[in-house]
Amino acid sequence: MNKMWIFSTLAIALALSMGIIQALYIFQSRIAVTEDFEQLPGDGNLGEWAANGQVPLDPNGPGNPVQWHIRRVANVSRSGLYSSEFFIDGTQDDGTIWLERKINVKTNTQIHVGVSFWLYSEQESFNTIAAVVAYAGATKPVVEEDFAVVGAANEAVGWKKYVYTLTLNTDSSGDLWVAVGISVRWETCMTYYIDDVKIEVVEA
Repeated sequence: MNKMWIFSTLAIALALSMGIIQALYIFQSRIAVTEDFEQLPGDGNLGEWAANGQVPLDPNGPGNPVQWHIRRVANVSRSGLYSSEFFIDGTQDDGTIWLERKINVKTNTQIHVGVSFWLYSEQESFNTIAAVVAYAGATKPVVEEDFAVVGAANEAVGWKKYVYTLTLNTDSSGDLWVAVGISVRWETCMTYYIDDVKIEVVEA
């Protein structure tokens, strides 16, 4: 009886340990990052995110780019008090601006990347005033062509969710760059807001 009890106990312990190992593997092979722009010190601070863009020169200010900014603000938010405000002078019918950040992932591995975020538009339009864009890759995005269009910015009044998914191979650096932003499609100044960004990385 004692031998049977010992055998049963060992079998249960082995099963539990295998389950723990499997759970740890799943945990280690999945990365989840969320950003609601709430817990960032100081007004305008974007934490792990950096503002970047490819914008045209301003004909009214020779040698200078058109005005644009991305900053943390409290006047519009989907959750909490803060979001990120995207403004660009699009009167040259050109320009792409984005928030980018780097995530450390497993090297030389195929991964599935999912990026979701909410964008706020003050008005709905049948015209595409701006495209909503996203990026995921082993190197930093540099130009508009690096981005995938995930929708139009004026599809609805208020907040709308956008999703981008991609399967890619990481390199020896283990760097994964993710970016979300807008790209001008109409000759006008424009302001949008992005909030509640979620990034999920899973080994393929």
